[in-house]
Amino acid sequence: INERKFYQDGQPVPVDLKVLFGATNDLPDQAELAALKDRFCLKVACRSVQDDHFVDLVDAGLAAQTQRDLNQKPWSEGHASLEDLLKAHRYLTLQMARRTTATDGSTITDRERYFPDEVLAEFRRVLKTLVREDRVFVSDRKVVKLYKLLRAHAWLTHGGRVERSDLRLLSYLGETAEEVDLLEEKVPRLLGLS
Repeated sequence: INERKFYQDGQPVPVDLKVLFGATNDLPDQAELAALKDRFCLKVACRSVQDDHFVDLVDAGLAAQTQRDLNQKPWSEGHASLEDLLKAHRYLTLQMARRTTATDGSTITDRERYFPDEVLAEFRRVLKTLVREDRVFVSDRKVVKLYKLLRAHAWLTHGGRVERSDLRLLSYLGETAEEVDLLEEKVPRLLGLS
């Protein structure tokens, strides 16, 4: 990923990587994939909807199959383009790099402006609890990525400061299927949001 190369039949091919999404039927547990898995900060489990949404499943499945058969691509007319994502990323990067000077001469950082101390303390408490009680691995790299994700989430959903409810994103930290299931229930409870 860092080298911006894709190996096709063992041969490195340079790629101009902008955004990377991944999907798998099972979360890999091989040790050699740990660094790759760590770069995917959030993991979401998709569960079968058959029992609760049978009719919706049939309707959506038929629509998707028809679009595929007719070579239609409704997602290409989506809500956001790659250019939109890149502009948003650039804007937030500039915001996070921005420093302002307070009236007393001190420097105000992005964290001080958009991540209130009480929410930061709660962020830290939840992570420490998950590490201590459930042995969830959270690398230093992931802590920084989580900060950026929480800022982006707050900006997209309500335009500014990170709120306690934004910490619900921590529900998607799991590295294994068991952790994904555990955190989906535990994080909202730790935050008093369940």
